[in-house]
Amino acid sequence: MKKIIEELIFEKISEFLEKAEVYNHMSNKNKSWDLSLSEIHCIDNIEKLESPNVTLLANTMKMTRGGITKITRKLIKKEFITSFKEEGNKKEVYFRLTSKGMEVYLDHEKTHKAAKDREMGFYSTFTGEEQKIVLKFLERSNNHLQNEMEKLRD
Repeated sequence: MKKIIEELIFEKISEFLEKAEVYNHMSNKNKSWDLSLSEIHCIDNIEKLESPNVTLLANTMKMTRGGITKITRKLIKKEFITSFKEEGNKKEVYFRLTSKGMEVYLDHEKTHKAAKDREMGFYSTFTGEEQKIVLKFLERSNNHLQNEMEKLRD
């Protein structure tokens, strides 16, 4: 019986992830930016970080500097960000949003707020005890996935 429940949990999580992916695609289909999720998160971090450069973005986004360099080059080409050097430090390259990039950032913030409001309403339909069980399950699942990711890095 326990094995059957574990299989059902796996199936329901897989179904949830698939539906979440479809929902995200559907909710973004009318946006004409042609940006990946990593590009959108890079834009978000450029706006939020103080003096964003490749190293800071890589550390914040848990990516390689090479990966960030590819993303920022694409964003510059698509005119969502610009790069610049500060006076007195001609070596380090920093980034800022263009007006087009700011539009993406503001929409991303609005989307996150709407999603949070929508989901908080759903979460409130559970009792406090149910919420604690879900939270414990998610914390343990996240820890398990983090451990599996670390094994892949080794």
